[in-house]
Amino acid sequence: MDFTRFKTTYHIRLDPQQEEAVQAVEGQVLLLAVPGSGKTTVLVTRLGYMLHGVGIPPEHILTMTYTVSAARDMKARYAALFGGEEKLAFHTINAVCARIIRYYERVFDRSAFRLLEDGGGKNALLGELYKAQTGEFATEGILKNLQSAITYAKNQMLTGENLEGMEVEGMEFAPFFQAYNQALRQRRQMDFDDQMVYALQILRKYPQVLAAIRKRYRYFCVDEAQDTSRIQHTIIRLLAGEGGNLFMVGDEDQSIYGFRAACPQALTEFDRVYPNARVLFLERNYRSTRPIVEAAAQFIQKNRDRRPKRMVATQGDGPAVREIPVYDRQSQYHYLCKAAADCSVETAVLYRDNDSALPLIDLLDREGIPYRCRQMDGSFFTSRVVRDLTDLIRLAQDPNDGERFLSLYYKLGAGISKAMAQEAVRLAEGRGLTPLEYLISSPKTSPWTKRQCKALQTHLRGLLTDPGDKAVYRMVHFMGYGDYLQERGGDLHKAEILEALGAAQPGPAALLARLEALEQVARQGSGAADCPFILSTIHSSKGLEYQRVLLLDVADGIFPRSVPGGNAGEEERELYEEERRLFYVGMTRAKGSLGVFTFRKGGFFSTFARELFPQKAPEGKKVRPARPLSRPGREEVETRQAGYTPGVRLVHKAFGPGVVTARTGDIATIAFDSGADKRLSLSTALRMGQLALE
Repeated sequence: MDFTRFKTTYHIRLDPQQEEAVQAVEGQVLLLAVPGSGKTTVLVTRLGYMLHGVGIPPEHILTMTYTVSAARDMKARYAALFGGEEKLAFHTINAVCARIIRYYERVFDRSAFRLLEDGGGKNALLGELYKAQTGEFATEGILKNLQSAITYAKNQMLTGENLEGMEVEGMEFAPFFQAYNQALRQRRQMDFDDQMVYALQILRKYPQVLAAIRKRYRYFCVDEAQDTSRIQHTIIRLLAGEGGNLFMVGDEDQSIYGFRAACPQALTEFDRVYPNARVLFLERNYRSTRPIVEAAAQFIQKNRDRRPKRMVATQGDGPAVREIPVYDRQSQYHYLCKAAADCSVETAVLYRDNDSALPLIDLLDREGIPYRCRQMDGSFFTSRVVRDLTDLIRLAQDPNDGERFLSLYYKLGAGISKAMAQEAVRLAEGRGLTPLEYLISSPKTSPWTKRQCKALQTHLRGLLTDPGDKAVYRMVHFMGYGDYLQERGGDLHKAEILEALGAAQPGPAALLARLEALEQVARQGSGAADCPFILSTIHSSKGLEYQRVLLLDVADGIFPRSVPGGNAGEEERELYEEERRLFYVGMTRAKGSLGVFTFRKGGFFSTFARELFPQKAPEGKKVRPARPLSRPGREEVETRQAGYTPGVRLVHKAFGPGVVTARTGDIATIAFDSGADKRLSLSTALRMGQLALE
């Protein structure tokens, strides 16, 4: 059946680029599809054309998808267009690898390792190994981070020195990774990612297995290729062969799973890997109005590691992309609460990570306003930062709690040694003292540490009468915890979210109670399927579309997470480009209107927002652009440090403006305009993007 008759028979309507892609059956083809360009329609239609137009047997075609739900969706869409009788194979790459392992078992009469399912068994093993290495119990957040690091390492095919230097939760990852893999081998188990590791080993070691698969499948189709990892691309290349039939669909501009080792370079380098390949494009966006398409297209062009392509709108005109200026983060939550109460049009509030949504969920829940949101895990509530800060509140409530004191004393910058802390806990109760009172009265304690302990004592009493947000601010900025985090390269983001949650609570005790209730709300998810007000991470919204989209928390340090300096290394630049791709994916979920929140309060600069909404200078005046608090590379840190001499004024992201009053090596003493004096590590503060010269 020729193509014209095929279209008539099955009522197919395609644009010229789509038609070219559907007819590209032989050889290696990369199809680059901009958002909303109908790539799934093309994939499904091409499969139908291969069977009914070209006459290729269905059992010779293997279609690989990124997720199980995508495989189900594609199978259902094919059946709706062409019927479901053909034995077409739709599988994830992991499922293909599982079949390779089973084939190996049958042919060689061997038993592969048993699959360790993700869940309780894996978490128990990770927790056991973490405690053996650190002496501490792993929280839910730690277990999640360990699982992500393991997945990244195996998908990125990291070995030996490539693992060196990786840190997870403040510990060296390489020894942990080695111990984890050894434990699996001893138990004759493999995890989900090991299916790919072992399948690749089988394909390389046993050519007869590879030959059998190539004999079965002559045509390979790969969807969402930009999300495919290095090991997955290696397996695909082996299966298809240098001269085989491979049809790969994706868009490097939408690659947002770097934390899972997604490899967008496989798309930019496709025609170098396959010298005879063709590169085709789908550039017509059928989803969004012209202003959204034009703004998104201009925005993504600032990335360097991409193929030139142009996105063209087909939906006509609409409202311009709108800046929503609010005073601060709290203001955006109240704005959205009102928007949710009045919502009659499908509206999606999209954000970088789940933490950003918690203060909004808290407000909506307390106001009884309906919304729709997926279930969340409890990683925020069990994270080390939130646990430390809530333990500080509990220590304030019970200053005699020796166990909590021992878990916190070294995080408060009071110069208390481990031996002193243990002695204080051991002897204080018998003398009717708290551990801090014991240290203040002990002749062994230095005068400086005594002063610090007295200050901590005052702060612990004071925070109990603070409003919830002020209590969190006090602990982070005046009790040394923020300095502790900074010195270890930690992230203050969770503390900022906790402070935002505290703003609605009269005191720290009420904040503790609310956190318990909010954790249950977040874990349960909310909303009926027909609720028009939707909360979602951008990652979870991928492949979806909404009439109206509002992008939350658009500020440097939040979204994007960091802005590289002029001498940034390759890794920093790649991370920043992924942040831009994530923002682009968020923009292109919008069909009719797109709004972006920006903050007027000092310190929250937004590189992305300034690109979308350039500042206009009043007549006769020039606007001095805000200097983002960027995260420079090592060389730039060393260069910048030289400028922070006594007498120099600066701006700190958390503490505001101040002046350097003294400096000894890397440590600067800074008098802030707020009245606080701080001793900070310049290299850490500069690396974390916390400091800029005024």
